[in-house]
Amino acid sequence: MAKYPKIKFKISKKQELETFLAFLDEANYTGNDRNLNWAFYNPHPELRVIKQKNISRKDKIKIISKFINQRYKENSNKIRSQIPKIQKDWKKVEKKFFGLTDKIFNNYSWPKGKYIAYFTIWGMYPRFLDNKTFQIPYEHKNKKYIPIVIAHEMLHFIFYDYLYKNFPKFKKQEYNLKLWNLSEAFNVIIQNSSDWIKVFKEETKSYPEHKKLISDLRKKWKKSNRKINTFLEYSL
Repeated sequence: MAKYPKIKFKISKKQELETFLAFLDEANYTGNDRNLNWAFYNPHPELRVIKQKNISRKDKIKIISKFINQRYKENSNKIRSQIPKIQKDWKKVEKKFFGLTDKIFNNYSWPKGKYIAYFTIWGMYPRFLDNKTFQIPYEHKNKKYIPIVIAHEMLHFIFYDYLYKNFPKFKKQEYNLKLWNLSEAFNVIIQNSSDWIKVFKEETKSYPEHKKLISDLRKKWKKSNRKINTFLEYSL
């Protein structure tokens, strides 16, 4: 009998800080503030003070830590009250989710990991492939969307593990950006297909720059007769 991971839902201010630092480092490396704007500055305009050039990294950490502590102090009860509801909403769809992924990945075994979903106050929901943890909103204007976020991140975990197992050369760091683009577009194709919409009732969102890639890969998915290995051979 197949073994499926059980997601644990947790609250962690430490994870909130680590996520901010990860986005900050990414922005410094790429020279692109887009994700910082989406995740932090747009939903929390008061954090734009961090963008000032004369503020040291140490002071940025102090500012963001103080902000996190204050937000959790104000919203702790509200965040905690969401845990049972989100657990219940995920439980309603998890069996069908695993059935859908089994069909795509030929009953491939799920990789080992922590499988922890951390609630977040931020505006983006990153996943961490090394330990199989990710972040989800504790509330969303569309209540149906949180299980879609969970499914999206879980789909990343099995996609990457399957790809690395069957196409090991792509483990090299030089392929990271290519695989990120591929994995995000793949998720949109899968999650916005009719079988998935029947379960989750809503489509997942995509990055604006992936519009053409999604269109191209959707054709390859159809051409491959929805066979994952064939699709990956076409796409890689």
